[in-house]
Amino acid sequence: MAGTIRFHLDEHVTSAVALGLRLRGIDVSTTAEEGLTVALTDLDARHRRDLPTIMAGDFNAAPDAASIRYLTGRQSLAGRSVCYHDAWAVAGDGPGHTWTIDNPNARSEIDKIVRQPEHRRRIDYVFVGSWHAHPRAHAHVRAATLAFDRPVADGVWASDHFGVVVDLEIGKDG
Repeated sequence: MAGTIRFHLDEHVTSAVALGLRLRGIDVSTTAEEGLTVALTDLDARHRRDLPTIMAGDFNAAPDAASIRYLTGRQSLAGRSVCYHDAWAVAGDGPGHTWTIDNPNARSEIDKIVRQPEHRRRIDYVFVGSWHAHPRAHAHVRAATLAFDRPVADGVWASDHFGVVVDLEIGKDG
């Protein structure tokens, strides 16, 4: 069974989600991104299956952000902790920048928002559920590479972000 989930932590969406979470009594910590990340992992916990969960998309956060540290088990948020494997950290080569001035589709937006001429960040991820939540199954990360990190044809770039492609070995244990 395979599936694809794409989401983008847009400022307006995260603000609305954070407000909704607060109204339901869920502490969303200091940023909407953190609150949405906690809500995402709560959703995973409520709908968990036997095989490890795979979450992928644009998280609008660098690897040292609180939301990413939370997802990878290096920080708690709202009194909760989880542990997913960051596929790039496991098997990627190099920094894995997915939003960079090297991409002409991103350059003008980076110039407008970040205002730093050499900006490069990794903000797109593939997270893989760990043994903690799936003790009878595995999802071994075998490789992680960038996709669409060069023009596809005649100087046309596929997106303003580079994609992350991950090879996984998924199965049930004994």
